[in-house]
Amino acid sequence: MTGPELSEFLYRHRISLIAGTIIILLAAMGFFGYEKYQRHQVQRAAVLYNELVDTLVAGQTSTARASADTLVHQYGRTPYATFAHFFLARMDSESDQIPAAETELNIIIQTESAPRGLKSMARLSLARLYLEQKQAQKALGLLKAPDVAFSTLQDEIQGDAYVALHQDGKAMQAYQSAIAALPAADPYRSYLQMKMANIGVAP
Repeated sequence: MTGPELSEFLYRHRISLIAGTIIILLAAMGFFGYEKYQRHQVQRAAVLYNELVDTLVAGQTSTARASADTLVHQYGRTPYATFAHFFLARMDSESDQIPAAETELNIIIQTESAPRGLKSMARLSLARLYLEQKQAQKALGLLKAPDVAFSTLQDEIQGDAYVALHQDGKAMQAYQSAIAALPAADPYRSYLQMKMANIGVAP
């Protein structure tokens, strides 16, 4: 294409070219603007999370709950919102609001974007909650999907559930499995052996 032909082409398609350039610029501005917004959200959520931890340690439960609620409702797309659900579940459990605690833990379990480890922690916490409410069978139902990273805790909770159901043989197997996953010098082995002794089984 010669110089004059190129000039004519650019002149003829000038509106389309200008429009295309504007669209590209707007897309770039939108992308970088969104990235900046996301960073701001995470930074603000981190500040709120620190406030949540500090106020909870200081015994300021109402202030801690307010921070957790804000994280959940205004910063739900940040990782800190998942941790806020844990804290809300803890506060609900300690104030005997069991259905509310169950709801908070189930939210974590059912959140697709939540890391597997956090989901496992929520599942184990909910199983413990069920055990405290004398619902051992429901606790066992939560522990069907194994997670190697939490195998010792999972086996221990299964053992506790079987004890509650008076199935001592299964409880012994679960405790033994929990012990086998621990290093030989781990002091937690003694705690599990004590549980076995309590049901009349020699460790």
